[in-house]
Amino acid sequence: MTWQYRVLRSRWQSGRKWAYHYAIYEVYGDSKNWTQDAMGPSGDTLAELKSDYEYMAEAFKLPVLDYQTCQPIKGRGKK
Repeated sequence: MTWQYRVLRSRWQSGRKWAYHYAIYEVYGDSKNWTQDAMGPSGDTLAELKSDYEYMAEAFKLPVLDYQTCQPIKGRGKK
């Protein structure tokens, strides 16, 4: 199964306003499965860490996904 890093936005009600949190997750093939916890870059060597960091940065070029549905957020999702 293929996967890619993606930015997901979660939201919750905070009083009368919505609060948001953005983080990077691994999203799998069909965009119906993703990691429960956000991911951070890692590696067994400095070169692997840099490579993982660069791969994660590619997520910023793609539409932001909703954490609940893993569907693209319409409107302000790319900001």
